[in-house]
Amino acid sequence: MPCDPQVLKQVPLFARLDDDESAVLASQVELKTFSPRQRIYKIGDAGGRAYVVVSGRVRVTTVDEDHQEVVVQEPAPGEFFGFASMLEQIPHETDCLYRSGSQ
Repeated sequence: MPCDPQVLKQVPLFARLDDDESAVLASQVELKTFSPRQRIYKIGDAGGRAYVVVSGRVRVTTVDEDHQEVVVQEPAPGEFFGFASMLEQIPHETDCLYRSGSQ
């Protein structure tokens, strides 16, 4: 689904963009909606995308050497995740799950 430039203005990093800059960025952004407990990506999935939480709760985890799940990050609305895989063009080293629409 295309992204409304006004959605980007709610993200602190993009809040200072002017209308033209927001429109250009929005044309390059895909807005996705996830259901509670829906997986966004898993360890080993191809990178190439970064994510910004617009609303809801996300949990980024990994598995330690004892095979225990470890929470790496719980980005809040306006925060990013998945950038390392995108920038380095490597598979994800974490799992990411959309938890719920509530805070």
